Amino acid sequence: TTLTFNYTVAAGHTSSDLDYANTSALALNSGTIKDAAGNAATLTLASPGAENSLGANKALVIDGVIPTVSSVTSTTDDGSYNAGDAIAITVTFSEAVTVTGTPQLTLETGSSDAVVDYASGSGSTTLTFTYTVAAGHTSSDLDYASTTALALNSGTIKDAAGNAATLTLVSPGVINSLGANKALIIDTTVPTVSTVTSTTDDGSYMAGDVIAITVTFSEAVTVTGTPQLTLDTDAIVDYASGSGSTTLTFTYTVAAGHTSSDLGYVSTTALALNSGTIKDAAGNAATLTLASPGTAYSLGANKALIIDNTAPAVSSVTSTTDDGSYKAGDVIAITVTFSEAVTVTGTPQLTLDTDAIVDYASGSGSTTLTFTYTVAAGHTSSDLDYASTSALALNSGTINDAAGNAATLTLASPGATNSLGANKALIIDTKAPTNQNTVFASAVSAQGGATVTIVSSSNAANNVWFAPASTTTFSAGATMTTAASGTATSILAPATAGTYYLYVVDAAGNISSASTAALT
Repeated sequence: TTLTFNYTVAAGHTSSDLDYANTSALALNSGTIKDAAGNAATLTLASPGAENSLGANKALVIDGVIPTVSSVTSTTDDGSYNAGDAIAITVTFSEAVTVTGTPQLTLETGSSDAVVDYASGSGSTTLTFTYTVAAGHTSSDLDYASTTALALNSGTIKDAAGNAATLTLVSPGVINSLGANKALIIDTTVPTVSTVTSTTDDGSYMAGDVIAITVTFSEAVTVTGTPQLTLDTDAIVDYASGSGSTTLTFTYTVAAGHTSSDLGYVSTTALALNSGTIKDAAGNAATLTLASPGTAYSLGANKALIIDNTAPAVSSVTSTTDDGSYKAGDVIAITVTFSEAVTVTGTPQLTLDTDAIVDYASGSGSTTLTFTYTVAAGHTSSDLDYASTSALALNSGTINDAAGNAATLTLASPGATNSLGANKALIIDTKAPTNQNTVFASAVSAQGGATVTIVSSSNAANNVWFAPASTTTFSAGATMTTAASGTATSILAPATAGTYYLYVVDAAGNISSASTAALT
């Protein structure tokens, strides 16, 4: 009463509840089906799924479709990860699969590829592989190594019907790949300091000035807390800004007493966390070792920042004018030398012991300032000096060093070492001799070259002359003669006949009036 039909399931066949196609699905195919009396059987079947149908009587699922990978992604958030971090990578199939053994997924992680073991998901459409980042792994966008990166590793991945899954993956980076679906950065490289410099201009700085010092890393870093940098001025400088970038800024406010001829940090370990952190996006703690002070990439090598809190002081006052006697109208250059170069604004002044107030003339930017003194009528000094230790005055100007430190203007006591008087022998004499009528009291008639008797002028530094009336410039010649010394008691008459008068000229060049008596 029962006929058996053998069905061999072929690839591609599928049915969620196997049944015949319709009520006329049973066909003779040129054969016969009869009872013993020869009656041909009626072949009409119950409707598919109805009572007594195959579908109603049995639950046979036909699955001739092989499972395939539809997508690879991760349940781990996009971001950067470093050694020790765990990333869950999921492989989704076109249908539920069952796993035996430990399949593996090979990832592209740089010079050493990670081979990641299957962790969970058997009986579902999604299998999870757990990747623990190892030292040395790197990837700018994590993906598997190739289309054959998923391997059974002696295990199995099959659907419920026993179809072995096709393990071919889409090419790395294309749609449905791990790289396309996620943005996972694998970074096990530790950030390092590449250079230390400053955005502040090269120059000299004093107490209260602010200098921005920048520390640049090999990659962007994030800061927590307040890292610190110790400078060669003994200042400990706090981190100020730059978290999330490659460059961190430390703000240094110069304090009184700080000094450095070329600002740098104290050592290769001058950068400290101070209970804070400096890490890259993956969480790698930065290496804080700096270049040796003064070498390439150090603050000292990159910049020329001078820390100067020492006020310039006057070291000496002198003159570039020769020692000697000077009269009204003569110009004397007085120089004030400081312990370091200074810059001048306005017109500082120097008060001399002649009561002259002398203006600054030149020298700004150097160590030596020049004050120009023009001798005036009535001035007198047996050894020119300034008036007092406070004789140098700003006169609403300034005298500062390059760092801005105001100079100390106190001078050595007049006459003491390093004073003008001690350094030079400058005589200020604006009084003309008046003894011409004593030296030549009576008129004399004498031929050229004849000796004329006179009275000593009593000063060897004086010059005694016979010259024409109203002479102001004296030069020996046919119409002018001079005695050998101011103490001489005779003088020769000029060679050319004429009327001459006697003049006394002192060492400063002051000229007496012409004598009343004449030489004819």
